Amino acid sequence: MAETLQERNKAIVRAYHERLWGKGEIGAIHEVWAPDAKVSMTDFEGTALDTVVEDAERYFAAFENVTTTIHDLLAEGDKVVLHWSTTGTHVAPYGEIPATCREITMAGMDILTLKDGRIVEIASMWDGLSVFEQMGVLQIG
Repeated sequence: MAETLQERNKAIVRAYHERLWGKGEIGAIHEVWAPDAKVSMTDFEGTALDTVVEDAERYFAAFENVTTTIHDLLAEGDKVVLHWSTTGTHVAPYGEIPATCREITMAGMDILTLKDGRIVEIASMWDGLSVFEQMGVLQIG
C-alpha cells in the first residue's frame, strides 16, 4: 500500500523535531524548511527563516541535557499538528533570565504546512508563563 501525503508529512515533521530538539542538530532547519517559509511564533511573525535558527540557538545556548517528547502528531491535507514538550537544565542566560540550574519543561503546539516535503509555514504556540514560573521569575496562582 502506498504511503499517503499525510503519512509522509508526519514522518518529515517527526524526524525534523527529533533531530532539532532531541539531538540539537541546527542544520535540520535548513534541510527541512523552505527558505521563504512564513513563521508565526511567540515574539515573531514574518518570513525570516533565520529567526527559527536564532530561536533554536538561543535555547541550546541556555539549556543542557535536553530531551523532547512528541505527545501527538496529527495530519490532514498538507498540515501537520505537533503537540510537544522539551525539557532541559537551565545553565546559562535565557533572554534576560540568568541561569537557574533548574530543570525546565516547555510545552507547545505547532501547526506546520508542508509542500513538496518542506515546511512552508508554521504557527507555533508555547506556554511561556509556565516556563517563567519554573524559572522562579513569575508566580502564577
